[in-house]
Amino acid sequence: MFAGLSYGQKKVNLEEKLEGLHVAMEDEMAGKKIEPSSRVKMYLDDGTVIKHRRAEKYFNPDKYDKLIYLNEDGEIKAFVFTPIEDYNINTGKEMVDITPKQKAIYFNFTDIKGNHYSLDELKGKVVVMNYWFSACRPCVMEMPELNKLVEKYQGKDVVFLGLTYHVKANIERFLQRFEFDYNLIPESQIEIHNYHVNTYPTHIIIDKNGYIVLREEGLSYDTVDILDKTIEALLKR
Repeated sequence: MFAGLSYGQKKVNLEEKLEGLHVAMEDEMAGKKIEPSSRVKMYLDDGTVIKHRRAEKYFNPDKYDKLIYLNEDGEIKAFVFTPIEDYNINTGKEMVDITPKQKAIYFNFTDIKGNHYSLDELKGKVVVMNYWFSACRPCVMEMPELNKLVEKYQGKDVVFLGLTYHVKANIERFLQRFEFDYNLIPESQIEIHNYHVNTYPTHIIIDKNGYIVLREEGLSYDTVDILDKTIEALLKR
């Protein structure tokens, strides 16, 4: 029995259960019924299995966000729900602290345009990392403000990286409807694991020497302002 679970509940390894499926984009859902079904598996984002007789409450959009997983034929095979209160809405901070906290974990990846990035190659630049996914409402809500940051620091020693577990094709479909000007990194499961990301959005800023100086998790009214002040302070060093 898992600690914290009600009697009869169980947890599973979501990565295993969702293997071979992909997160549905909005255009893939045209004409599909989004409702409880005995043919569709349902989970909370921690892997807790949702029983069908209790499923109705999880379809309340004011209390839960959901990811819809499809197979290669476009059939709905699973729902994964995240309680909206779990987005950890922060109270904000008046001052930014750019003291190095820890050495950044090495990364080496390529964005959807074929540009290559590694921690070693980015030494001497401020690295701004955003962890996101397309069905995360707070992630999408903050993108216009994040785009303003990219514009503000264009030509400066700042690199903006948007990491997600989506495959390239899903990101490209997302960009047909929404604008996101970060350099977008597909299939970032390794980095999500290495940087212990389990709240979305998560922002991490790495200084010019490869040290993490800021980690912001969840939705906050002043997140972008904190990012801006931190970048500005690091560029003056």
